[in-house]
Amino acid sequence: MLVYTDPPTGGEVAAGLGFEPRYYAPEAYVLPLDDPAMLSCYLVHEVVAAREAGYYTTPERKFVVVLYNKMSTDKTQRAKLLLRTLLTPSNWTDPAPASLLRVELEKYFSIPVYPLNSGRSALYLLLKAANIGDEDEVLIQAYTCNAVPNPVIWTGAKPVYADVNLDTLNVDPRDLERKITARTKAIILQHTFGRPGPIEQIVDIAKERKILVIEDCAHSLGAEYKGKKLGTFGDAAILSFGREKVVSSLSGGAILVRSEKLIKPLEKLIASLGYASFSSYFREINNFFAWRLFIRKVFFSDFGESLINYLNRKDFFNVVTSSKELVGEKPDWYPKLFPGTFAKIALDELKNLDEVNEKRKKIARYYEKNLKNRQFKLLKPHDGVYLRFVVLHENPEPIYSQARKRHFWFGNWYNSPVYPSRVSCEKLYYTAGSCPSAEKAAAQTINLPNYQGMSEGEAEKVADFINQYEV
Repeated sequence: MLVYTDPPTGGEVAAGLGFEPRYYAPEAYVLPLDDPAMLSCYLVHEVVAAREAGYYTTPERKFVVVLYNKMSTDKTQRAKLLLRTLLTPSNWTDPAPASLLRVELEKYFSIPVYPLNSGRSALYLLLKAANIGDEDEVLIQAYTCNAVPNPVIWTGAKPVYADVNLDTLNVDPRDLERKITARTKAIILQHTFGRPGPIEQIVDIAKERKILVIEDCAHSLGAEYKGKKLGTFGDAAILSFGREKVVSSLSGGAILVRSEKLIKPLEKLIASLGYASFSSYFREINNFFAWRLFIRKVFFSDFGESLINYLNRKDFFNVVTSSKELVGEKPDWYPKLFPGTFAKIALDELKNLDEVNEKRKKIARYYEKNLKNRQFKLLKPHDGVYLRFVVLHENPEPIYSQARKRHFWFGNWYNSPVYPSRVSCEKLYYTAGSCPSAEKAAAQTINLPNYQGMSEGEAEKVADFINQYEV
């Protein structure tokens, strides 16, 4: 055991291990450690976080340095990086991690990539670079997140919604084509939950009419279609590294560009950006720690249910959509550069991209093979990635309730044509009844759990529950 009776600073420890001291807070206290082979240095803020990680300190010590022997893609690693930012704000504006992420993504996609602080920022800047604005129209699908129509609205253009195919939850090309007008300047092709959209049909429609195609790959990082990566079919594409995405750094995104004519105006726009303030992300970070340290541990108890209901009324969990976005207005933290701390998390998670996608696909294949209850509609199998595994049922609410009693993590992406259901459809230009298939899907959607680390045994329990369910 390494015991420091007169604790050195975090910087001194780092220097002694061959690291650059600038990454560590000089005021940090060094904990006694039981493994002298630890390799890298992280800060943990608050005694409770240190104890959960398996380390201990005296109550009067607020800051601790934890030496950790490997990188990890789980939430413990994210917690350490986020807590280090609280003590070393210079990490927030360090451009190096985003530059490294750009290099890795460009190697992966073989086209130019521009990391930003969100998928919303990416879409907004792409539309601006294409000179899309007042009086223009952009075609998108219903059964989508507000993160798609909002950037369109922020440019001054109008989102026009096309209906979906109920077998895929991707856009119906026939309905999309009917809604093209002389004002249509772009089509945003969403690959819903990682399933490749109708790429060839949409590209052909757009090419004939000289309309820009932007692939929305927020759900589909790592997916391919006919041996080619999604994000490389259209003129450009966007990625998201937000919460619960394929690669999640809590917040973040990127632009992929195939059309050379977009590069110069895009780079000019990005050159004018700065970083969002740390305070603009504080609620999201606070939510992350509250969930990790407490809420998830009581989630399935009676107290947990009451707590969740109370926090929902206070809008505690709505960290992704600001109040402005609910009515089509732009918060001042879009668009901005990608914070260094979040970029580090994205870089780390990217290393295990294929492994994570394959694990989710394995669970999906188990469901596809073993779910037999005809009350539930299964979508067609596909060869993309499975960010979510969706089944449809005419009355999902009692199913959520029963699943909760069994400690199953069921979800409801998307339970409205424009998610979340609190958005103003009028302000986001969605007209009720205009996309009936999307509205039907939203009313029936259930996400079965397929989270990272889920075992086949857990999937078997979920399948048994679905197969035995009776109205």
